[in-house]
Amino acid sequence: MRVLLFFLLTTFYSLAQNIESVRVTSKPFKYDVFWGNDLSGKYYFSKSNTLYKVSKDTLNYSNNAFGKISSVETFNMLQTLVFYKENNAFVLLDAQLNEIKTTIFSEINCEFLKPASQNELWFYDSLSQQIGLYNLNSITFKFLSNPIKNIKYSQSDYNYLYCIDTENNAFSISKFGKIKSLGKIMSFEKVFFLSQNDLFYLFDNKIYYYTFENKLSQQVNINEKLIENFCFSDGFFSIFTNNQLITYKIKK
Repeated sequence: MRVLLFFLLTTFYSLAQNIESVRVTSKPFKYDVFWGNDLSGKYYFSKSNTLYKVSKDTLNYSNNAFGKISSVETFNMLQTLVFYKENNAFVLLDAQLNEIKTTIFSEINCEFLKPASQNELWFYDSLSQQIGLYNLNSITFKFLSNPIKNIKYSQSDYNYLYCIDTENNAFSISKFGKIKSLGKIMSFEKVFFLSQNDLFYLFDNKIYYYTFENKLSQQVNINEKLIENFCFSDGFFSIFTNNQLITYKIKK
């Protein structure tokens, strides 16, 4: 799918100034934060530090003992990862938002936590300034990198962790510790990596498609105001504004 998407978007790049999209749905939502959606089409929000999973029915989860929610990772719909940076803790939730596992780290000072596989999590330890993998079964830490400073954004999939530093330099790291410099990107407010080759980013209320090879940005024709967050899956954008969740589809 990603190969097809990359071909489709680079074809758009060569043939058109902007990427065309069509507005599909719009729903009012009164939540504070939009964290993303999973492959089954469920949406994840939070309000007043309670996590909500929304579809036909709405599920919720709260754990105020761990403090404020720092991040929620949703791409594994059977295992939602909720990270609480304030207390160096995380919770794994099943599809019904029941607790599978809760952990407070004592060995590391975790700056961010991302899913790597069914049994592993990416972490960045601010004490050693190293990236590593935490094994959920053996409860062990494996450091993969030399000290790396000034990471301001991170995202993961099952194969790679993607990072951007404060100078907007992007890189990826594999589960074997291989680090690849991807290049420098434009100023952004939000980013969504598609692969090691390309990404979408939000800046000044506009969404752009960017390829590291061409080093050029192409605007996606999305006409919304006050965009707070977005995600992308299988040709569809989910756009969260201050009071709505809006879906757009890329035109073929």
